[in-house]
Amino acid sequence: AVQVDAVLNSVSVTLLDTVRRSWPLMSDLVPYLNEALAATAALKPDMYTRKEFVALEAGTSQTIPDDGVALLDIIQNEVSGRVVTQVDAALLNEANRFWPAATRELDVQHFAFDPRDPRRFDVTPPSIGTTSGSAASVEILYGAVPAQVTGSSGEDIPISANFGPILTNYVLGKCYAKNSKKQDLTKSQMYMNAWGTMLGLKSKGQIAVSPKV
Repeated sequence: AVQVDAVLNSVSVTLLDTVRRSWPLMSDLVPYLNEALAATAALKPDMYTRKEFVALEAGTSQTIPDDGVALLDIIQNEVSGRVVTQVDAALLNEANRFWPAATRELDVQHFAFDPRDPRRFDVTPPSIGTTSGSAASVEILYGAVPAQVTGSSGEDIPISANFGPILTNYVLGKCYAKNSKKQDLTKSQMYMNAWGTMLGLKSKGQIAVSPKV
């Protein structure tokens, strides 16, 4: 986990503002950290993942829960335990131009996903949704935004400790942007660039060691 105190203390030390007079805890640092979490999750959906069963809507088009930023995988149907596999949408359309009009079923077999619309996915055969006597649901893995921090002492963020320095860079970038009267916009941009660079390096590292299909 990432300790909130550790991140914000590091920020205050770098800012030479350990008493937090120029950048108060509740009005600046905590909101900046929550913004950092949302921004980082948007670019790195696997920073904080959740796996749970979700009810399906009737038809093909589905949406992940409200706290999600991107679908990562669909594992299985809840009722039968039948696994669900991913298919390419273009190949699915080529194989059967009328697949969205197929008979709706309780179990889905496949899902199609477009990374340009990361919160939505399609299932085939179309789902029956929730009807009298039955409800279709599947187990999904998705990236989400962690719950907002409050600034309480001893608070943790349930993500890998490796994200601590990344979040620190983002918060420093926001802090220095506020201090523009002292011409700290250069420092602000430097820390924001460092935040983006570290995210990119982390992604490349994950790709390098990930299992190959």
